[in-house]
Amino acid sequence: MLTDNNLNHEVIIVGAGIAGIAASKILTKRDIPHIILEASNRMGGRARKAPDHFGSWFDLGCSYLHQGEINPFVEISQSLNTSVKRDMGDLFTLENTKLLINGICFSNKARKSIIEEDQIFKDKLSKAKYSPRDKALSYYLDMDSPYFPIFSNLLIGLNGVEPNLVSLKDFVSVKEGQDFIIESGLANLIEKWGSNLAVKFGSAVKEVSWTGNRVHVKTTNGEFNSKKLLITVSNGILSSNQIKFLPELPKYKAAAIRNLPMATLNKVCLCFRDRTFQKNQEGWYVVCGGDSETLISSVLSFEIRRSPKNHMIIFLGGKEANELELSPKKVLRRIRLMLSNTFGNDVLESITKLITSTWSLDEYSLGSYSYALPGKNKDRDLLKKNIKDTLFFAGEATEKNHYGTCHGAYFSGVSAANEIISKLKP
Repeated sequence: MLTDNNLNHEVIIVGAGIAGIAASKILTKRDIPHIILEASNRMGGRARKAPDHFGSWFDLGCSYLHQGEINPFVEISQSLNTSVKRDMGDLFTLENTKLLINGICFSNKARKSIIEEDQIFKDKLSKAKYSPRDKALSYYLDMDSPYFPIFSNLLIGLNGVEPNLVSLKDFVSVKEGQDFIIESGLANLIEKWGSNLAVKFGSAVKEVSWTGNRVHVKTTNGEFNSKKLLITVSNGILSSNQIKFLPELPKYKAAAIRNLPMATLNKVCLCFRDRTFQKNQEGWYVVCGGDSETLISSVLSFEIRRSPKNHMIIFLGGKEANELELSPKKVLRRIRLMLSNTFGNDVLESITKLITSTWSLDEYSLGSYSYALPGKNKDRDLLKKNIKDTLFFAGEATEKNHYGTCHGAYFSGVSAANEIISKLKP
């Protein structure tokens, strides 16, 4: 049994992602001895920058500061002299979306119909959130609508998974807001923000044994003892049973992990020669292929930016994200065809670099972010619940109002740290 004599930390944090860093910041302010154990060789978790040869300004993982009005990283960026672009906060609204089919803008009549259908969908969701039953998000979509492929694509881009797998009540718990951008890279900001913390890299946790107020952690880089343990790894890692718990996690906790699986949202970033795109071409696109506006056969959504370089960020979620990982050449051929149909063949000649993310294959996350299965949205509270004031949990999956976001991870880390402090004996 562990004794106070061989406790070398008050708290151990597993994972140097945003939740782990946020928790460490709180513990540091209170002078509470702790350490972060990180399996990889870098900070940030799912905030990950592209390699230097592509451009480390590009975020392979989380990049937008969602709900910019309340997002703590707006203030953090200011404190670290990092610029935040706020003038396109309503980028993703349908009113501002550039809707094209076969390279031609949708007619005003079609745009009006799409916007009206979107409002009908939102009204259905607003009413359904008060229902005692929780259904799949797809239940509220009009699958007979000619514009269903557009709505399905956008929802998959938001959730990283097809809407028939997503809890309606979980989806509506997240409020809308402004979306800000850090053009120099969110991952670079996170790296700078966490640079002065005590992190032991290359330390994948393999076993956690605990009893009472004592925790023993075995890693690939040594063993550690503490009074409290904060687990911030993704549900992908927890569900893969890479960490052995002795005793085993309670059944409710294991069920919550299963009921909040990992979605996959991947990016394809294409860099272009300077001046390939004009200022009026910047923005959010939904590009369709098909026989007509009402016979849509394919949809691709992406953003065009001109800073720091001309580039395009294409988002692929769910099955398409998995296909990108398994058959990248096939998906990239489809993307090239869609782009040539939209902008002409010359745009393909202007491509200078290409990079893709592969989040479900990432050994340190096994996915992008969590989603709740229909009827299981309350499991976020169960995932967050501590076990006998000894094992604590944080990360975006524990945040029912901000899941799937970097600020949700931040809030969860701060909340868990404060809870741990309240349980530590003076």
